Amino acid sequence: MKKQIIAAAVAATLTSVAFADISITGSMKANYKQTETAGVNDNNVTTEADLVVTGKTGDTEVRFEINSDSSDSSATAGADNLDIEDQWMATKIGDARIQVGTWNGSDSILSADSARSTGKWMVDQTISGVALKIEGSNPENAGSHNGNVTVQAAGKVMGQNVTVKVENAQNQYKLSGEYAGVNYAYHTVAADAANSDKTSVQLGTTIAGIGVEYVSAEADSSATITGDSWFGDALGFNTAMTAGDDLQGIGLSTSIAGNKVTGKIFTNEVAGSTDIDFQKLIVTRPLAGGTTLEVVYTDEDAAGSSNDKTTVDVELAVKF
Repeated sequence: MKKQIIAAAVAATLTSVAFADISITGSMKANYKQTETAGVNDNNVTTEADLVVTGKTGDTEVRFEINSDSSDSSATAGADNLDIEDQWMATKIGDARIQVGTWNGSDSILSADSARSTGKWMVDQTISGVALKIEGSNPENAGSHNGNVTVQAAGKVMGQNVTVKVENAQNQYKLSGEYAGVNYAYHTVAADAANSDKTSVQLGTTIAGIGVEYVSAEADSSATITGDSWFGDALGFNTAMTAGDDLQGIGLSTSIAGNKVTGKIFTNEVAGSTDIDFQKLIVTRPLAGGTTLEVVYTDEDAAGSSNDKTTVDVELAVKF
């Protein structure tokens, strides 16, 4: 009798495992960074690992993202922080998808990721080719019941991608597509506050096997560009971006002996002051074993050598 009970328990367990839909993916990178600022050298080695666990049953999905970053501050010297980052559950009610939990947005040329916060929710549904999304989070603004609620509609108009996002204190408009062999992307943030709008334009094409890009980001006198995209981390520049600063640049990319090589030259057009010039070279090469080696050289040339900064960042990364 005991053997039958044990056999039944094992069978039940194996059945639940067989029907479970659980996936584990992740990535890890190790960086050696040498920085010279105004003649002072600094060398650092950092590591960062991410583990993503996703479970599905029917139309319901649960996702956890676990992160360990050696550059995070920690109460214990030399210890890595282990954080639960994005964590959410999503399901469907009819044709509508509902997601609740914690997650952040995506980088753009104009703005960095939106901050993670608890109590986020999102409802999205596609109707007649238009993707509709309503999103909110806690805590809502004082005195405003819907202070953190945004409404977004995205679709195609005459073959071009159009997105309109209505927020509490600003609206965002995006237009992207291809015309006569040129890829383009336009993004503007129209803020309610005076002199606080931001706009980016990105144009790209291929000429004789060489990718050519032009990118600009412009901010009104009371707006600051904070993006972490084509120009790199604007908040990490040695000379900090200030309100009214604009960015303009060109990029060239090609493949040489199995390496992807990208060069960028851009300028921070500082409002009312001397411009700051940047030169960036990025070389990426896939290695055996599924790893990727990337070397990034960045030179920030400001007015006066005391504000100059040169960085060499060597990164070994893998995804699984």
